[in-house]
Amino acid sequence: MPFRRTRGILTGSEKADPAIEADVIMTAAVAGFTAGRFLDNQPVRFDINPAEQAEWGSFERVIKKLNAAVEPYVRARGTKDSSIKADYAPKFDPDHRGVIMGVYQLAGHTTPAKLTEPVLTEKGRALYDRIRQDQTPQYVGVGAYTGFVDNPNTEGNTDPVGPRSTARFLIPDAAADGSQESPVHRWLPSTNSPVWHARLRRGTQSDYVPWGVLGGESAAKEPDPDSKLPRAANRADQMTAIIESQGMAYVGKPLTREDIVGYTHGMIQAVYKAYSLGPACVPYEIAVGDRTTKLASCFPCTMFITSLGYPPSSSHLGRGESWAPLYQPHNPGARHEPNESAVIRDLNTAWAAACGVWLQYGIGVLAQAKVAKSHAGAVEDLYNFVETRRNDPTVGATLILDALTIHQKESTRIDQTLENP
Repeated sequence: MPFRRTRGILTGSEKADPAIEADVIMTAAVAGFTAGRFLDNQPVRFDINPAEQAEWGSFERVIKKLNAAVEPYVRARGTKDSSIKADYAPKFDPDHRGVIMGVYQLAGHTTPAKLTEPVLTEKGRALYDRIRQDQTPQYVGVGAYTGFVDNPNTEGNTDPVGPRSTARFLIPDAAADGSQESPVHRWLPSTNSPVWHARLRRGTQSDYVPWGVLGGESAAKEPDPDSKLPRAANRADQMTAIIESQGMAYVGKPLTREDIVGYTHGMIQAVYKAYSLGPACVPYEIAVGDRTTKLASCFPCTMFITSLGYPPSSSHLGRGESWAPLYQPHNPGARHEPNESAVIRDLNTAWAAACGVWLQYGIGVLAQAKVAKSHAGAVEDLYNFVETRRNDPTVGATLILDALTIHQKESTRIDQTLENP
């Protein structure tokens, strides 16, 4: 079955605007995730990059909008404590580094007292030190977070795992959880969609940057003339070369407008490995390089690891551009666990189910919230899309992944979708 080729994510209408639809889908996802946590009597906190103090006022406004939208929904369902906390994420210190930890609730692990001093096994500490000192091959560009798994096992595979850097993959023509049976497959803009205009390579008539590629929307721009940067005919291809030179692995080569790519972050890869190796193993995400300024998980990672019992020590509402889960094992320089394919399938299924619940909550929140007039139609389209596919357990995850290919901060999407209370 081919990808869904429509003008918009939710409809094929000539009036469909994928950017507005992405705003609404991700606002529903954040609001629904928040509501779900409150309904489970769990606190919710979103953090801002400590390097962005000038944006604190805007961030507070977004959190107030979210609170005003979510609070009536959860209070009507018997929840009293429903106030989202806003704070600064732990600052990344290049001299000491630090981690974002997923607290494996089912195994009883707890967050370390200091994120710069996780308690590790002897072999885990040795690998952790090599990773944080950039002594292992890994991606070190913007948003460089490396996955790492400490392994205290005494039988079988007893080695820690890492580094697991963000890697780019070709997305399979299948549902969000990797199955082939779902009727809702990933969205790829129709060839007449205006979103392709910015992805037409400079100086060409029909050569487009494939969908999902980071920076693809700058294909019409001239490359940066800095002689130290890779040569390219346009800014998008130059960015692709820069990211690759900074250590990101590109698995599979996208060629045409028939392809979609996604980026799987380090923490996600660490969680798959931790589950594959057993419940005693602990996943971490280590900030590396010199272009990272915060210790916080993006919201798509937050949804994934929270759904699997690994809520992050900090979560932000910045960018999770073209985020994607794994669909097959990825083990650069390490062994393949015999159960790994099954683990990926099962974790993706659990994550997709959670996304479906959270998106349904979010649709309920938006139904009674103050929504901007420009986005009201997309809220109705979202409801109709999900309602007509209510028996598909992957519809929520699929729409979230589709929305993430429209690159924008989650906080900006929320700000544009919700009106001031």
